[in-house]
Amino acid sequence: MSQFTLITGDIVSYDSNQVATINATGEIKINRFAEPLFIPDSAKAAIELGRLDDNLFNLKKLLRSGYADPCPTTRVLIETTHPLPEINGLLIKRRFSIIDFCSAEIEKSHSKAVLDALLELEYVQQIQLDEVMQLQPPVQLSKQ
Repeated sequence: MSQFTLITGDIVSYDSNQVATINATGEIKINRFAEPLFIPDSAKAAIELGRLDDNLFNLKKLLRSGYADPCPTTRVLIETTHPLPEINGLLIKRRFSIIDFCSAEIEKSHSKAVLDALLELEYVQQIQLDEVMQLQPPVQLSKQ
């Protein structure tokens, strides 16, 4: 059973498509790919407005990307038309010059406060999960 501290600060566990709340309020949904999402009550409005991508709550993607606890951060992509102010618990990794995005890490211990601060900024358009997939080493083909 893997435990996840979500970007909202809610804590859930997940194993074999079974989701259990630890310190969370919300609902479990299954997306069109049969992947479980835990949608916290505090995130519903921002998801409906398109400001939060629901993949931030996709437990299968969070697990595949290595974001299960005790991983201390969650990597995100933030669509913003202005530079972000300093926010305790938010580490900007890179600002892309061609598109209005930056990559960042949110410390899980500060995730709720960081999310609240980001959503208060009208120029933050959307926050998405930075899906870091674990790549397998290339297969060596034998010569015959």
